[in-house]
Amino acid sequence: MPTYQYRFFKPAQAAQLRRLELMVRGVVEGVYAGMHKSPHKGFSIEFAEHREYVPGDEIKHLDWTVLAKTDRYYIKQYEQETNLRATICLDASASMNFGAASLPDPQGKTLQGVTKFEYGAVLAASLAYMLSNQQDMVGLIAFDKTIRLEIPQGNGPSHLDQIFVGLEKLSPGRETDISGTLHLLANKIPRRGLVIVISDLFDDPDKITSALQHLRHARHQLVLMQVLDRGEMELAYNRPITFEDMEDGSRLQIDPKLIRDDYRREVQAFLDLIKKRCGQSRIDYVTAFTDVPWDAQIRELLRRTSRR
Repeated sequence: MPTYQYRFFKPAQAAQLRRLELMVRGVVEGVYAGMHKSPHKGFSIEFAEHREYVPGDEIKHLDWTVLAKTDRYYIKQYEQETNLRATICLDASASMNFGAASLPDPQGKTLQGVTKFEYGAVLAASLAYMLSNQQDMVGLIAFDKTIRLEIPQGNGPSHLDQIFVGLEKLSPGRETDISGTLHLLANKIPRRGLVIVISDLFDDPDKITSALQHLRHARHQLVLMQVLDRGEMELAYNRPITFEDMEDGSRLQIDPKLIRDDYRREVQAFLDLIKKRCGQSRIDYVTAFTDVPWDAQIRELLRRTSRR
């Protein structure tokens, strides 16, 4: 697969991810945790169900009888293919456009780095490749206040191309509605599986918790990757500065030195609350700082999801 052409997925990523596997706890459509992986290619002989054809599916699995009767394209699915279905949900709201690269440092120099959205897109592309490589089905949802991009679950090189190209066409929007999107997905995803949420989670924590519990009630296994920039944690400015809300455009001029300690306590309390709520709901939680190499972040995710 010509991975060299993609913005968020490079050949080096393929080489590093090829031997990694994501284990899922619990039961996924009747298959016990850890049994969803399969080294075998193709389909088993036990038929499971039909689903609509999406670009990238192999033509050889079309049900020609259904096509002849209904003039609609359906793919035959078998038990091996239904072992694990994953949906990656990427936050594409304006707050995700924050990052070192978008800010001047206190000396007025240009800082090197990536935005939270760029980092999240790399994680999304890497996880999609890894899941597809272990013969699992993977889909992508990108959202801000509404769903901006929806790629149904699928597998194979053409499907990955669709995901990688779709990520490249995205740019952060404006306001966010994380809880509304997750509630929608809990009702929309037809079969239980793995849901990976990549977001800064800058929304009401009570609403987020309610939406995550809705997904858990639907018996999905959840992984939450909270993407953060160190600058959001530290407020490391030593002169008065004007802050602009990236979602509603409101401005506030402050002297960081006067509020830094209180700000850090509030941010830490917010992170601790999210982490606590995830633990109570048996949701795997990972803090993903944008200055941590993406491969180290993936390995930390795998360590967390396989420890129970």
